[in-house]
Amino acid sequence: MGEDSVNLTGRKKKLFELRLKMNEARKANQSAMVAEKKKTEAESSRGMPKYGKAPKLSDDKIERMVKELKDRDKKHQSFSRRRKFHEEKDIDSINDRNEHFNKKIERAFGKYTLEIKNNLERGNALPD
Repeated sequence: MGEDSVNLTGRKKKLFELRLKMNEARKANQSAMVAEKKKTEAESSRGMPKYGKAPKLSDDKIERMVKELKDRDKKHQSFSRRRKFHEEKDIDSINDRNEHFNKKIERAFGKYTLEIKNNLERGNALPD
């Protein structure tokens, strides 16, 4: 303990001693954990890499996995669909990105511009 504990009051001295004991116990516990880990680890694996040492799988397990992956793929294909292309729809875009933007604008402002579009189509929107 030394000279540090001389200037301390009784309560602080006990707290100081308790902290010292806790630190010593923590260090002892850490070293015990390392020793236990070394004991439980197989001797043959010490110092050798463990990667690439997977156990051999049986053929029926591999076949089952392949079958499951194929079933997933079939299920995915049944749910996904291609969007239909409408021949009669007017083309108002120059590329795919612009087409997507135009769809968003139409959703937001389509109800406000419907009358203007119809007038332009009929030809009576322009002044004489």
